[in-house]
Amino acid sequence: MKRENETARILAVEDLPDIRVLLRYLLNGSFELVVAASYEEALRRATCESFDLFLLDVNLGEQRTGLDLLHALRRLPGYAATPAVACTAYAMRGDSERFLAAGFDAHVGKPFTREQLLKAVRTTLARARDARALLLQSALAQTRAAA
Repeated sequence: MKRENETARILAVEDLPDIRVLLRYLLNGSFELVVAASYEEALRRATCESFDLFLLDVNLGEQRTGLDLLHALRRLPGYAATPAVACTAYAMRGDSERFLAAGFDAHVGKPFTREQLLKAVRTTLARARDARALLLQSALAQTRAAA
């Protein structure tokens, strides 16, 4: 678990080169960003490295989608509860709710501003950190009660 002064590591998966450059530009200095261009590359990176958040395009231009990737990533050891933000051109009414119901923790519609992206990432990381803290408190309380 990251301490508050540590930089969160984000795995961003985006098939479009221009958007990968944009993500690097917008998130540079705020987070440690690793960018993958495909489903397969993302799985390879997640298997070998540790990430605190996934930022996933939904339409990867492949047979498999960002939703497929999210489910595959969450099956990897250590990633079952890793938060994920959908970063996608699907931004019509109801899309956000659909992505949240499918397992994403937040949704950012393209086009987005730096502020919108940072807010989604920071809010999602904070919620995940708070949830881990509550679980730890609960486990400690149960341990004390059992002692």
